[in-house]
Amino acid sequence: QQQQQQQQLNTAKTIEYDELDGALDTLDAIGLSAFAIIGAQNGVRAGMPMLVSAICGMATSTFGGMTRDVLCGRPIRIVHSNAEVYAAPALAGATVYLGAKRMGGGPGVRIGLAMATCMGSRFFAVKNDVKLHTWDIAEDKLGVAVRKHPTVKPSQW
Repeated sequence: QQQQQQQQLNTAKTIEYDELDGALDTLDAIGLSAFAIIGAQNGVRAGMPMLVSAICGMATSTFGGMTRDVLCGRPIRIVHSNAEVYAAPALAGATVYLGAKRMGGGPGVRIGLAMATCMGSRFFAVKNDVKLHTWDIAEDKLGVAVRKHPTVKPSQW
């Protein structure tokens, strides 16, 4: 039944996706990429290590999207697994920017590679419906989950 629901959602998404959606996804990917680079640059300017600078890039770019989702009354994309991955492309773009900087690439090369990585991975996620994996607490007992259909009440844990 869950697979059938997922197929219906995928079919509905395919049918309803139009030029406006494509334009909005493109602008969103450009903004995600730009702010991932800006955040990584700010981490470098603050003298942070490469890992921290990459996380700064990811946080800078995804928190803008979080604000957008709150203002639009939509589920926040970075905390819900029902939407395509969002933070991973931002982290990838910031990491590529920092790696190119470390290897001595010029500003245009660094920015171009980071934009291509972030936008490319974001478009790939949207086109192929790439989402984060979720677990069911009741079945896996991992303690980390998004419960789609709770079968165990919290008082029974």
